[in-house]
Amino acid sequence: MSYFSGKTVLITGATGLVGSHLVNKLMAMGDVQVIALSRSEQKLKNTFALYLDSPYFSYIAQDVTQPFDLSEKMVDVIFHAASPISGKTIANTPVDVIYPNILGTINCLELLRKQRISSGKNKRIVLFSSATVYGNISGKDVLVSEDDTAIASPLDSGNSAYSESKRMTEVIAQAYIRQYNIDTVIARPSYIYGNAASQPETAFFSFIDKIVANEDIVINNSGLARRDNIYIDDVVSGLLVICEKGETGQAYNISSNAELGNFTAIDETAEIMTKIASDEFNCSSRVLYNSDKSETRMPGIILSNEKLKALGWQLTTSQTNGIRKILAERMNGLMGGII
Repeated sequence: MSYFSGKTVLITGATGLVGSHLVNKLMAMGDVQVIALSRSEQKLKNTFALYLDSPYFSYIAQDVTQPFDLSEKMVDVIFHAASPISGKTIANTPVDVIYPNILGTINCLELLRKQRISSGKNKRIVLFSSATVYGNISGKDVLVSEDDTAIASPLDSGNSAYSESKRMTEVIAQAYIRQYNIDTVIARPSYIYGNAASQPETAFFSFIDKIVANEDIVINNSGLARRDNIYIDDVVSGLLVICEKGETGQAYNISSNAELGNFTAIDETAEIMTKIASDEFNCSSRVLYNSDKSETRMPGIILSNEKLKALGWQLTTSQTNGIRKILAERMNGLMGGII
């Protein structure tokens, strides 16, 4: 019997990359009551069509900025995955990033606080933070552990609405622990890649779309920092371990630690994509550069995963194999398969 057997699990942001894979993993266990929460009812129905008739599945179509009303349902675990991550949204409408991050976190914590008052039972939330809570001013690649949050990106940086609101969600969570003793553990995933019905609007996924369409990828800046990338299956397994074994109030990086070729810049990732696509899928997409390739790179951040490994988790997927899986699934989707 697994830790989740017989439990009721609420997943916010359920139609997103991480949320949808979590739903699938928990539904596959066969004895977990899964509640999927997302803004769009149609998207919920489309994403989880296979589960709509299951007695173990239900959904709530609402925005996380609105308080949750689960009526008679008692939630045992919340995976709070809802968060805008579109680069365009972060750059152009940053308020639309801050509100759901802050209010969504408060609404989840308030649900558990009210449940505790009515039932006397203290249930657990896994709060999704981000690798962006870390900063790097050293001028070179650095390895960070969960305690290295004293340095952050400048407040006027392009992604500060996202990174600072993620930092604030952790502050709010710690406040609820101290004041109300809410059982909270924090996950800090690095940069996640994988397939989903609703893909994030990021360069990585736009490159995949280009390859599937047999179009070239254009790189505007080859001097960007390398990033700690991680495949979705490793993220989901890490989340389940953190939920079961993580210590209340502690944060855990879910990251590659630069292992298995997962520490690459976006232009290097594009080169890996096109090589696999050419060698294995007969695609002719190329990587084109708008300017000469840079001889130097901005400093990157590697997230240590030793704390999570101490709970029994292991990284399993190299970036090459992860990209190979994504392309195979997408190509099969073009031929009538289901992504």
